[in-house]
Parts: sequence; C-alpha cells; structure tokens
Amino acid sequence: MLSANKLYKQSGSTLAFKDWLEREKAKGKFIPNVEAMEEFYNADGTEEAPAETTEIKKTDVDKAQMTSKILRVGLIVLLGYVIYKNYKK
Repeated sequence: MLSANKLYKQSGSTLAFKDWLEREKAKGKFIPNVEAMEEFYNADGTEEAPAETTEIKKTDVDKAQMTSKILRVGLIVLLGYVIYKNYKK
C-alpha cells in the first residue's frame, strides 16, 4: 500500500497536502486498518501485550526528593554568592 504522501504526489493535485488529505478522508480513503494495527503489539513480533508497570518505587521517590533538595541548596548558595558580590561593590 502506498503512503498518503506518495499518492498525493501521484495525483498531481494543486491542493495543499493537508487539504488534499482531508478531501480524500472525506471520500472514505485512508481509514486506518485497525485489525492490522492490532496484529502485533511488540516490536519483536510477539502478540503478547506489553505489561504495564505504573508502580512507583520508593527509591525513585527518594531520588527525586534528594535531587530536589540538592537543586534548592545549590540555588540558595548561588543566590547568596550573587547577593554577596553585589553588596561588596
């Protein structure tokens, strides 16, 4: 099956691609083949749905909190240095 871009070029249409595509969609072309899209879930070709892991680990939260604290301390030190240099002038 040719891509929409190739079909557009072959059509020789004077319409902009976006307008041409909308017109072709209105005609009933370019309807996604859902069955073909559901054929494979994984890139390795297996039909098993990938396991969804939405679990947030405590270590991830701890790392994020530590990073946040380090950034805050760094900003406070930087701000203190800038104030000191301006005050010294």
